[in-house]
Amino acid sequence: MKGVLVAGIIAALSVSAVESLNCMQCNSLANSCVNSTITECPSEANTSCTSFLTLAGSITLHQDKACSAENCSEERNVFEAFTIHVSDGESFYFASQCCQGRECNDTNDASVPPLENTSSNVECPACYGSNETSCSVKLRRCYNEERCVSLVAEFKNDLKTPKLVLKGCSNIDNSTCQFLSAENRTVGGVTFQNFECVDTSNSPSTPNSTSPPRPPPATPASKSPSPPRPLPLSSCWSCCSEIHPCLPV
Repeated sequence: MKGVLVAGIIAALSVSAVESLNCMQCNSLANSCVNSTITECPSEANTSCTSFLTLAGSITLHQDKACSAENCSEERNVFEAFTIHVSDGESFYFASQCCQGRECNDTNDASVPPLENTSSNVECPACYGSNETSCSVKLRRCYNEERCVSLVAEFKNDLKTPKLVLKGCSNIDNSTCQFLSAENRTVGGVTFQNFECVDTSNSPSTPNSTSPPRPPPATPASKSPSPPRPLPLSSCWSCCSEIHPCLPV
């Protein structure tokens, strides 16, 4: 009987050990995530590890690593990475990870993926500003497969809440647009207060389809004067002339 009890205790401890989760937990606004240590997750957030990264060029603008109670399959903390180009030398990169039952890969060395330097005819308003509600836009010609994106994001932690206003050309996909367009969508400590994707024609100044020009409305043909009707025989001889010939007798 004692052996069964000991075996049960060992099994319970083994299950507890298996269910515990260790994640890196940091927020770059409060403390740097570089060289952060991995720590055990609290019991109320012991399902997955999450990671969210925002780069401004090659500089880490914001990074958040945390434990989460949500299942990665619910796709509430993850989306396809995307880049927003403001100018040839200025870009912002957003990436997220959700790792079920394990630590997420290190994203400290992440960089903006290169794009083919092939411009399209799409032009978007482009600018960025911090702690503002708007920015002074300039038109930017996009790369192929890019669309116009506009966002207002708030980076939250216990110490401060900086804001980012950003407009530009992006390779973001449809599902990520729909996911982040929800009002006040929060991912990795970042709340997207406004997020808009605009599909623009590859030739904004030219209509998508050109209809053949309509012919001008037909001008009704002028009626030629009808030949004068000959007068009755009874009166013909009294009015014969070159203008009104008489009928032969």
